[in-house]
Amino acid sequence: MKITTFFKIFTFVFLSLISVSCQKTRILTVCGKIPAVAGKMVYVDSITSSNPVCTDSAMADENGYFVMKRNAVKRMSFFQLRADSILAVFCADSTEKIDFGVGLRGELFLTGDEYASQLCNLSQHVRAANKYISILMSMGDKCSPQKIKDLIYARVMQYRELADSIVRENPVSPAAYYAMNAKLIYNIEPYDFNDKDDYRLLAIVANGWNMVRPNNVYSNHLLAKLANKEANSRVGDGLLYSEKATFVDLNLPDANHNKVSLNSIKDKNVILLFWNLRKMDKEVLERMELYYKTNPDVEIYHVSFDKDTKAFEKAASKYPWICVNDVEGKSAITYNLEVIPSVFLFNKQGNIVGKNIPFIGYKF
Repeated sequence: MKITTFFKIFTFVFLSLISVSCQKTRILTVCGKIPAVAGKMVYVDSITSSNPVCTDSAMADENGYFVMKRNAVKRMSFFQLRADSILAVFCADSTEKIDFGVGLRGELFLTGDEYASQLCNLSQHVRAANKYISILMSMGDKCSPQKIKDLIYARVMQYRELADSIVRENPVSPAAYYAMNAKLIYNIEPYDFNDKDDYRLLAIVANGWNMVRPNNVYSNHLLAKLANKEANSRVGDGLLYSEKATFVDLNLPDANHNKVSLNSIKDKNVILLFWNLRKMDKEVLERMELYYKTNPDVEIYHVSFDKDTKAFEKAASKYPWICVNDVEGKSAITYNLEVIPSVFLFNKQGNIVGKNIPFIGYKF
């Protein structure tokens, strides 16, 4: 073998070894300065699986500065930084450095990767919503249950506005994936995939991820969520919960003993409400009455299950919407009710467009 040939082979092998060595030792640095955790432990958890797994930790110094170095991941992965009661979600793939800081309101932000930064920002909105909801729930003796529900709903919708904008801007971003799976405190789910618009968003994200990142753990999870929704889309007696579903008729007596058919009002948007009239809070009834008066294209078909028919008739005569009584409770079986109160929304075509939305302010 000629010396020049040998030298070329040696050079190629040497450079290849250097390249492999560099690939093996590619490092991801997670660092930052969080004054609130000075002198405390800071952890990084992998949240790829359903249960977080701690992958690294470090002690923050007296100024709250910390640094952790670990082998970089080969594929995009989700992580959370936690320290004391502080939590932030981020992602990493080929990123070399994630640097955390603290905003004016105590929220965490990061620099080093656009996707990771966007995801961190969304997770901080989840954290803020949870804190607000927790405060509201502790005010039970100072605020009515309905008022608390209204405030919680408003806060969830505030979070949804941000999440929706992120999802629509880039459905295949890590933040879009996180938005489809995030739950708030008390297991509140910002997205209700029984709602056709929310389900459409899930389909867009799931199919987009499957095209861009086929057959990976995140794409498969989204597709499974999508398939599970389709498999569990039936409610009531063979009633398909979709745009094509039509309601099952009811024909129940009102306060004047006249039977009123649900089919008789199908030319309007219909709120089918199952809730014992005499057990409802006065405040809720007042809000319903105001909503009914200001929405002439909506009819409410209100079903009670009151054994005391005389008491029902006296209460029902006070309200302008359709109040009927189902003494035998057969409608609960027809609509496969799991809890009371329950509500179904039907548009003017007779299609189900919503179920169990806990507020009066419905969109048809």
